[in-house]
Amino acid sequence: MTGAVQEDKRIRRTKKLLRQALTRLMQQKDFQSITVTDVVREADINRGTFYAHYRDVYDLREKIEAEMIEDFRELIADLHPSGTSNLQPVLARAVDYLEENREIVRALVRGAGVEGFGRKMITVLEECHLEMRPFRSVEDAYAARFLATGIVGMMEKWITEPQPIPKNEIVALINRVLTGKLI
Repeated sequence: MTGAVQEDKRIRRTKKLLRQALTRLMQQKDFQSITVTDVVREADINRGTFYAHYRDVYDLREKIEAEMIEDFRELIADLHPSGTSNLQPVLARAVDYLEENREIVRALVRGAGVEGFGRKMITVLEECHLEMRPFRSVEDAYAARFLATGIVGMMEKWITEPQPIPKNEIVALINRVLTGKLI
């Protein structure tokens, strides 16, 4: 049994090293120019170990994104947003998560394509907003997309700023926009 636990630790450590390596490389150059060789050199692991977990760098990025989106979805679900129209706790939790993962999120947002990380976050927030509505209409679906796109846009700007405003200020700013007090 301790062998299985030890193996899990090693796998987690390896995946963490690969994630960190990809993050650093994405900060230095375009994702399309990053190779498996680049990643394994940066992570200081051998190529066989990489291929034991991932097909290629696209698979690595996709699995990192999927894991982060699932974490993000779980954080929001833990707040039980159903039955309330207040997005404040969701926004605060989302901003905390982004700040905790700033470097990888920044790299993913900058290097993402059409179905990138930002688009996936929009989907999660859109679903969250719709869960808050007991009766849904076509207008609710459009409003949810509008709100989610704006929120993620503001969060993307915040996360990519070299000197971002404090997290409590971005949450307050988003709330002011959502309540019509800013625009």
